[in-house]
Parts: sequence; structure tokens; C-alpha cells
Amino acid sequence: MRSDLLAFGPLVEQSGEKWGIGRQTDHVVRDAVGGEHTALSFFGTYHHRIDPKGRAAVPAQLRRWIPDGTVVAPGPDSRLMIWPPDEWKSQEERYRRTAETPAQARRFVRQLFGNTYPLELDAQGRLLLNPWQRTWAELDDSVVFVGLGEVVEIVSERNWTEQEGELEHDAFTRLNDLVIQRGAARPSEPPA
Repeated sequence: MRSDLLAFGPLVEQSGEKWGIGRQTDHVVRDAVGGEHTALSFFGTYHHRIDPKGRAAVPAQLRRWIPDGTVVAPGPDSRLMIWPPDEWKSQEERYRRTAETPAQARRFVRQLFGNTYPLELDAQGRLLLNPWQRTWAELDDSVVFVGLGEVVEIVSERNWTEQEGELEHDAFTRLNDLVIQRGAARPSEPPA
């Protein structure tokens, strides 16, 4: 496996190469040096400062793999979500199907799409968070970027510390046990 990929994670198609397994995805990203690669999962937690103009540096480990057409949208729990284009398209459809009435759909789509913006980075890799985004996510001078698989979450340092800052071992163990009970392969077992 290429060592320059290890900083972020293995390609989906290469992750099972040794075992002859894995799946291809349609989503291709272009890295900072112009190479194309199959989509990766975003992971990791990165703490950054927000400058007085509302700019926050997007972590290089994430920035390298964010494709053109990515958006920043409001998310649950006073968070912002960075959605790559393919995932955003899927999410759009889920949002539209969730409404119970046409009026509710219009209101929801208006609020969601009216507050979703293209992810645009300056030459230093900083994202300008507008006043509405900073208010929605309760951001002041610190921000946490959290990889959640196919998306990246933007959360205030304060909310991160209060809500998820410390991983509770017992809660994680219970969740892991539940996943295993529902049919997922055990960590020591290779997938069938």
C-alpha cells in the first residue's frame, strides 16, 4: 500500500486487497497533487482555532480528500456537516422524503438549502464560517472537526467537551456488544 495514503487511511478498494475482498465505489476524489483515488472514509478528531474573521483551518488530513462540489450544511445538535457531493445528493433525497406534508417539505427544504453553502477554502486551506454558521454551531474561538465516515462534522470545542469529549469505556463496550449481537463480524474474525 502506498505510504502517502496511510496518513489518512486505506482506499476502500485496497482495504481488502490482501484477502481478495472489498468493494468498488463510484466516488472518486482528486488529491492535492492531482491524483485520483476511490473515496475514503473520513475519520479522526482535529482541534483548531477560529480567527477573528471566522476562518478555521480545515485539517490537512481531511482537506486532501475533500472533492469539488462539497457543501457545508446545518446538522443536528448545533453542528455543521461537511458533505461530499455524492453523499449530499443522497442526503437531499432523504430530507425530501422525510416531510409529512408538501408544506412541511417546502419549509424544511427552504431552511436546509437556504443555509447550505459550498465548501470554499482560501489559499491557506481555511474555511470561512459565516455568521449564521457560527451561530448555528455555537462556535466562538475553537472548533473541532470530527470524521464520521462519509461526512465531517464541525462542532464547537465547548459542545464537544460537554457532549462527547471523553469516550466512556462502558458505553462504548455496550455499543460494541450490541453491534456484535446484531450480526456484525467480531473484531478477531475476518469478514465472510
